Amino acid sequence: MTYTTRDYQGRVNGIFGSQILKVDGVYGPNTKQHVQEAMRVKDVKMPHELFTKGIRGIVWHWTAGASGIIDLERDSYNWLFDTEGRIYKGLHTVTDQVNYDWRKDIGASHTKSMNTGWLGLSLDAMAGAKESPLEWGFNPITWKGIDAMLDHTMDLCESYDIPISPWTTLSHAEVQQTLGITQRFKWDYKVLHGYTHAKDARLVGDELRERMMERSG
Repeated sequence: MTYTTRDYQGRVNGIFGSQILKVDGVYGPNTKQHVQEAMRVKDVKMPHELFTKGIRGIVWHWTAGASGIIDLERDSYNWLFDTEGRIYKGLHTVTDQVNYDWRKDIGASHTKSMNTGWLGLSLDAMAGAKESPLEWGFNPITWKGIDAMLDHTMDLCESYDIPISPWTTLSHAEVQQTLGITQRFKWDYKVLHGYTHAKDARLVGDELRERMMERSG
């Protein structure tokens, strides 16, 4: 199984809980040193063992859909959550995502150029919504749905030893600015329930991660 330099840089930052490494895809001596330090912290012998069962991390989305889970949405994400907090399995398993191959329809294609080993969790909401000026559309996100997504994220983090950090548990809107992987004008999540305008994705992501930690006790 192949891991990218960005995978390693993001995982190192996640393990240490701060931006020790710039996630730039360059495997220089600084990256090599800190990968080795992370290996010592996690008590593993090989770099790939920093990723439990091949899982890189979790990306949070919304479907931009109306109420009701449809097959296209189940094909696009590993888990979905409705605005009442109910959970639905997608069509692709964790194992599928680790072995992602869009040509063979293996795994969910939830994040541009970042699907292998990344689990996609999505709130089924935001049909007709617009970022600026903010319009909520006719199926806005709710705290019930968000909390269900966060609770399931915590379960997955515990199961696969995923650090809770901006580099390993993040929103789709954070991907480009945090991991340097270009996306297409994504704004999930630049708003949360009750907002009157969109905010910086990292600030919103920090709010989600803090809320997730508080809910876990």
